[in-house]
Amino acid sequence: MGAIAAVTLVPGSASAHEEHHPAAHKVGHVWTIILENKSYESTFTGLNQNSYLWKTLPSYGELLTQYYGTGHYSLDNYISLVSGQAPAPDNQNDCPQYKNVAPGTPAADGQVNASSGCVYPSSVKTLFNQLDSKRVPWKVYAQDMGNTATRENAYQCGVPGSPSGSGVPDPGGATAADQYVPKHNPAAWFHSVIDNPKDCANVVPLNGLPATAGHKAVSGLAQDLKSEATTPRFSWITPNNCSDAHDATCKGDNLSGDPNNHQGGLYASDKFLEKVVPEIMASPAFQHDGMIQVIFDEAFPPYKMYGNSIADYTGNADKSLNTPTDTAQSVVACCNELPGPNTSQPGDQAFGQDTTPGGGITGAVFISRFIKPGSVSEQPYNHYSWLRSMEDLFGLRTGGTDGRGHLGYAAADGLRPFGPDVYNNPSGNALPPAPSGSIVYPAVASRHDREHPIVNPTPAGSTQH
Repeated sequence: MGAIAAVTLVPGSASAHEEHHPAAHKVGHVWTIILENKSYESTFTGLNQNSYLWKTLPSYGELLTQYYGTGHYSLDNYISLVSGQAPAPDNQNDCPQYKNVAPGTPAADGQVNASSGCVYPSSVKTLFNQLDSKRVPWKVYAQDMGNTATRENAYQCGVPGSPSGSGVPDPGGATAADQYVPKHNPAAWFHSVIDNPKDCANVVPLNGLPATAGHKAVSGLAQDLKSEATTPRFSWITPNNCSDAHDATCKGDNLSGDPNNHQGGLYASDKFLEKVVPEIMASPAFQHDGMIQVIFDEAFPPYKMYGNSIADYTGNADKSLNTPTDTAQSVVACCNELPGPNTSQPGDQAFGQDTTPGGGITGAVFISRFIKPGSVSEQPYNHYSWLRSMEDLFGLRTGGTDGRGHLGYAAADGLRPFGPDVYNNPSGNALPPAPSGSIVYPAVASRHDREHPIVNPTPAGSTQH
């Protein structure tokens, strides 16, 4: 297993002050890595051999034990993350056809009516558009995007098909040569992004592209990380359908280096994180004022679904840690999540056993000089909380649904952004990592926890258990 590069965190200078969590505005660079379809139980409780994610990374940052998705299946979560739009019928079904939302008319709370279709009209703005308005550099890095030119257009935001939007009946399937799937790239689903060539120039393959006839060379993540000047302030990283833990058996290779090894799941995502996270942590931008976020789109009920079992590694999972087969941790919501105008509840009828709303508890890990290594937050957050937090962090104070820079349900009354429970080392002084894997963290979100979020989080610098 790869090790995190040794880093010396150089104190950064403070910028704008924010009343409740001033350390948030000392963060100047964010990398969001999004993985797939795993419950908190399967990822962070020692059941699988993904020790880099559940042991090593939390020792450098913070484990968020009650981070939730907003729906099922994948695509609706990506839509919610960047736009605040609620799950809708077709994006809950991962959009089997790449087509426009209909009727696309405005609804309450910044939502649009989306009884069918998944590509949102230009009136629906995203975090990417908001960053444009503040002239904040951003990029989406998508592993394998463009490997097969007839499957997706690498020069138009990675939309499925070539010409754009045609030729691919299933935007969610991987192939051996091209494991990129558009449903895991949020930029591909908004006309406010895909119709703007300047925005599409920011949506690139993880490893970049060479110069070709009519196109300049495109830099990838590793090249951009070489200097702070070339590093976007916001980076969204979409691994391919193997590296994101989605496929139990990968269509192509994982990053083990063995061409005969097609093991997927959390084993494959650990291989990806072992490569990418140390590269980011060694970069000048991260050393200065960076934050890495490892999140999941949703939590699958992990017990009987092939490819998403609670112990999906073929090695020696600890069976004594298994949980009852009727546990429903994976199909619950938090933070007073509301349904959209076209569904009775978010995540509705996703698995036939889904009697509760939302996308379930996934957990998350954040790493930054402004976060105490080895700390734990039990405060409930979801994808709308994430969006609101990013809007606040990058100083978006106007526009949006509430006129204060928050889109869709990120503007919901009472929604809590990341607070001092997350930014719990506001000085930014370098701290040593905590002992790796010293605690196994059970999933303990009760109904009371979900309906009564923590109002007064643990004081900055302390650790919750």
